[in-house]
Amino acid sequence: MTDTVEVGEQTDATPLELLPFPRRGPRRRDLDAEVGTFLLEESAAFDERRYTDWLDLIDERFHYQVPVPLLREDPSLPRHSERALLFEATKNVLAMRLGRVGQPHAWCDRPSAVVRHFVGGVRVFDADEVGMLRVDCNVLVTWSRGRDENTLATAARHDILTRSGPHELRLLRRRVLLDTEVATHEQLSIIY
Repeated sequence: MTDTVEVGEQTDATPLELLPFPRRGPRRRDLDAEVGTFLLEESAAFDERRYTDWLDLIDERFHYQVPVPLLREDPSLPRHSERALLFEATKNVLAMRLGRVGQPHAWCDRPSAVVRHFVGGVRVFDADEVGMLRVDCNVLVTWSRGRDENTLATAARHDILTRSGPHELRLLRRRVLLDTEVATHEQLSIIY
């Protein structure tokens, strides 16, 4: 079953993954501290392997996308595809993936890796959909296991946040724009 979001006054629901990513509305500097704290807590939950806490910060309709980077000679053209994706997941897919971590049969996670997210340049905007915020930030992620397996990845991250209560933010969508033209397997295995 596909999760859906109502679009404007339409009577039919459009699958979330088929909707264009919301554009930036007016800048919301008044929310920088609140949203910055949310993103830091979200990163800490993931980095500390508190995956249940991390998943609790994500809306049930969550959609995660990593578009294909494009090598362009013309700098005015988009650097990432609007249609082709390297990776796409829902909350259920990520829950299943993270639920395997630490299981006796999860040999690919033995020994476990250390992941660190460094989030900066957080800017909050109204989204062009009512009741949602668009958050643009930069992220540096390190992934290491043992002495010889180390990966450093940078990306721009575009998030859509919604409120599940008066003071409770939830992550609804995340689009990760990798800073490399050819992503490695290790970079693609990272959840940004």
